[in-house]
Amino acid sequence: MRKVNFTETVLRDANQSLIATRLPYSKFEPILETMDKAGYYSAEVWGGATFDVCLRYLQEDPWERLRKIRAKMPNTKLQMLLRGQNILGYKHYPDDVVRKFVEYSVKNGIDIIRIFDALNDARNLEVAIDETVKQGAHASGTICFTTSPVHTLEKNVQMVKDLKSMGVKSICIKDMAGIMGPKDAYDLVSAIKDAVPELPLVIHTHCTTGLAFMTCLKAVEAGADVLDTAISPMSGGTSQPATETLAYALRQFGYQVDLNDKVLIEMADFFKHVRADFLADGTLDPISMATDTQCLNYQIPGGMLSNLISQLKMMNAIDKLDEALAETPKVRADMGYPPLVTPTSQMVGSQAVQNVLAGERYKVVGKEIKAYCRGEYGRTPAPIDADIQKKILGNTPLVEGRFADSLEPEFEKTKKELGATAKSDEDVLSYIAFPQVAMAFFKDREAGFPKKEEPKKAAPAAAPAPTKKPETAPIPAWQGHVYYTRVPAPMGNGYTARPIEPFAASYQPPHLVMGVQDDCTGTFAITIDGKPYQVSVEKADGAAAPVAAAPVAAAPVAAAPVAAAPVAAPVAAPAPVAAPAPAPAAAPAATVASGETAVNSPMPGNVFKVECSVGQQVKAGDVLVVLEAMKMEIEVSAPVDGTVKSVAAAVGTTVNTDDLLVVLG
Repeated sequence: MRKVNFTETVLRDANQSLIATRLPYSKFEPILETMDKAGYYSAEVWGGATFDVCLRYLQEDPWERLRKIRAKMPNTKLQMLLRGQNILGYKHYPDDVVRKFVEYSVKNGIDIIRIFDALNDARNLEVAIDETVKQGAHASGTICFTTSPVHTLEKNVQMVKDLKSMGVKSICIKDMAGIMGPKDAYDLVSAIKDAVPELPLVIHTHCTTGLAFMTCLKAVEAGADVLDTAISPMSGGTSQPATETLAYALRQFGYQVDLNDKVLIEMADFFKHVRADFLADGTLDPISMATDTQCLNYQIPGGMLSNLISQLKMMNAIDKLDEALAETPKVRADMGYPPLVTPTSQMVGSQAVQNVLAGERYKVVGKEIKAYCRGEYGRTPAPIDADIQKKILGNTPLVEGRFADSLEPEFEKTKKELGATAKSDEDVLSYIAFPQVAMAFFKDREAGFPKKEEPKKAAPAAAPAPTKKPETAPIPAWQGHVYYTRVPAPMGNGYTARPIEPFAASYQPPHLVMGVQDDCTGTFAITIDGKPYQVSVEKADGAAAPVAAAPVAAAPVAAAPVAAAPVAAPVAAPAPVAAPAPAPAAAPAATVASGETAVNSPMPGNVFKVECSVGQQVKAGDVLVVLEAMKMEIEVSAPVDGTVKSVAAAVGTTVNTDDLLVVLG
């Protein structure tokens, strides 16, 4: 009876795929000691997007997070995902940085490092594999599975042989988009087992297309040894297949599965509540939980899809999702059919969004796409479309050979530059991977991490008398103005937005939580200072002028849900209402004088860097501002020679398409 092992992904890829990695340590700490008794082959707990998200959003030191998990799970092998020469970032790093990162990953508790390259360029795996072996850890060499006119069974088998020669201890087939069908799996596993029978073979897939359960069963039939799965409440959709389901099915077929079912039941009960919390605050989007067979066409991985949805929401462009998905395979073909896995998935997805939002293909191109087209990420599976490469690069020379060979050592230099700011070598590595994000994290840490309060449940208010109308005020339709509302209670307590206050669009009152423009109606999930809220917005029929609303209550007041049917007239507040005070005058709009050139934002995003100052002489093509959108950097360059007359962009602010950034004269 052959044994099949399981790797649990709930602490890394499952939550990355479903909730964009927004799972703080405090949310899963209580279950760790129980998980340690489950009998897993390994638990994937680190790497991928967890590093970035811990620093950027969760206010957690990713290294400390790993150490805490290690302490709670001493009996389970801890596993991470490493992007080869990209480590955990979105560009190539020097060899000394890759080696240091591997060294400290192992020192802090990692046993197995699954190492992949987004282009399946084995040259980008050599250093990471070599250092993993030197550190005494298990190097798992990885093939990124994809389909295209240039990806063949023979090429995959040859790559496996190359990985074996580098010293890997196992092989992983990484099907990040869930597009590997049962026959694909059977054929590929059979071929790999024939070529390297001595190496354990791991299957990693996603349920995005609905194929995963069938694929895993056929892979095991062909000889696969380990399956990546997720505990049932965090399985399915863009995540992995359910641990319990596959364990049950494999036992029926006569395979040995050494998982502790009682522990799995306890884990499932725990994560049911975690899942419910993320559903309630809107982090877990129903789109991520659905089966989407269109993924067989656009090949978007689970983590990429959930992040794409998240980023489009942040840009108020979720209505463009279908267009962005349709554009993705076109961009992929233009780029030489890269497998869609981090970082190429982010690059291709971001470029697809930019093509859609800009209304012109490759009008706006991210810094990373330029580097990719130059050859900085490695050898592409097929040649990049020559015309598009020329449009993006102009006369910029292409990279010859392995790009990392041209990079100067960086670790010791950066360590010296950071000085006392870096409290450890791990801090230095965090900074090298994500400079601005890490620096902001260091400052917060120095300030003692002022804790964000958890949303508090308000005591239920007494039910209103039957004859009393609900104390709600629908938002009047006042074309062209912006309404801001304060929310009386955290989401989940049955509250809806109550009174509103109109302000001029340029004025942002204290505790501002949301702006609603024109005909924007519906229920909105928002997060302010770490607290989730729900705002229900309803249009009042026939309202042609501003309607006064009651002032915001000092304490939460329960309100009946806003009716779905149109409201004939605004509901009167229970007490006389004074007219709102006039809004402060809006700041004068920036103007561009005759003969001056406005440089506007090509798309929504955050201002990452301002590379110019007033009075500076610039040439056409000089970078003026760097935007960040979908984790990619967008350089906004001067369209003409000139002098910087004014700079409207400010680091850390959000801009929309056509917002003024710089004026040249």
